[in-house]
Amino acid sequence: MGFDAGDRGVVKPLKGTAVGSCAQTLKQHYTPRTKDSPFETHKLIYSMGINSVLATPILVDGNKFAGCIVVSLTIEDGFKVHDRILISDIAAMLGANIYSKRMKQAAEKSNKMSREMLHAMIPSKVIEKIECFWDESSEAYLHRHSCNSVGIFGSETNMDDSEHSRSFKKEKSKRDLREKINFLNQMNREDSQCDNFGVVVDSSKKELGLTSQALYAENVDNVVILFTDIVGFSKMSLDMKPIEVVDMLQNLFCRFDNLCDKHGVQKLETIGDAYICTAGLFVDGNINDAAHNVLNLAKDMIRETRKVRLPRRETLSQDSFVSPQIRVGIHVGNVTCGVLGQRLPKFTVFGSAVNLAARMEQTSRPSRIHVTEDFHKLVSFEEDYEWDDCSETTVKNMGKFHSYLLKEVL
Repeated sequence: MGFDAGDRGVVKPLKGTAVGSCAQTLKQHYTPRTKDSPFETHKLIYSMGINSVLATPILVDGNKFAGCIVVSLTIEDGFKVHDRILISDIAAMLGANIYSKRMKQAAEKSNKMSREMLHAMIPSKVIEKIECFWDESSEAYLHRHSCNSVGIFGSETNMDDSEHSRSFKKEKSKRDLREKINFLNQMNREDSQCDNFGVVVDSSKKELGLTSQALYAENVDNVVILFTDIVGFSKMSLDMKPIEVVDMLQNLFCRFDNLCDKHGVQKLETIGDAYICTAGLFVDGNINDAAHNVLNLAKDMIRETRKVRLPRRETLSQDSFVSPQIRVGIHVGNVTCGVLGQRLPKFTVFGSAVNLAARMEQTSRPSRIHVTEDFHKLVSFEEDYEWDDCSETTVKNMGKFHSYLLKEVL
């Protein structure tokens, strides 16, 4: 720790100075007579005609030294009690100002990181629709932050735009430093409950309450949904080390990610060993083309899974190659999609179509592709695909559905 001595560009150490004492004790240091001071710097300035020096620390967050206010006079004992109190108050205000700026910079950095994470996790088409809520000057931002109740798809209010603006500005002016600190802490707080990834529920028979403030929600028709998971994963993982399980899933899912890019299919999420993707969501095009893309993706997924090697077990020879097997289920239907959560917002889809696709996967066979009749109609006329005879599949709370199994993928 040191200070710049001036034009000579020499940095003097703070140790053995009044400023160094302030930095160490975090208290004001007053020297009424520099001629009697133990500090060499004071003896130096005494020779210049300075007789009293007051050093007041600038503290950030109450106990972090950020600098010092040094005031000197030519008269001895020139600072009265009220002078010292006044300069202490000035130092406290400077410290609060510095702290506020640092918190603002930290909040801006955190918001930037949050936006980058959103772009990585949420489709670009959705990002375009919700970016207006980040722009403090936009009408959507003002409306959202000044309304007490906003529906998930938007709602009417009795306040006009000018009243919204005045209300928002008034509310914003009341925010103090403590609120900003609490906001930043809330953004950065670790909460294990936020890791509830991938819960798929059927909301088709539920009303969405008007108290929700979801940034985005929309109904989308004719979406192709694919579910896949590893056969016997729970039992298999018991015989593997945790790092081996993660390595295997990483290897497999990276292959699936590349296949999604190849076939123009959008990855939705992973839940444990399950991999979920969609086609026809936010992409203009023919539903038949989307169906063919997903079916070709599913066939390639089965082929790529055969290239993934399970960790060698003691009962097997070193040269043996054992790969996992996956099941695939596909359906096409209407879904509701939205962005949920305040921290780590997550894009997800809901509806009976999602549940039906999951059911197709659960009732599929190892290394086989199980599809609903609705999906089968979109691809059945193609000679490249061979199917088993139609069968019935019972879906809990939804009844019986006709379904088809694709012949074994070679």
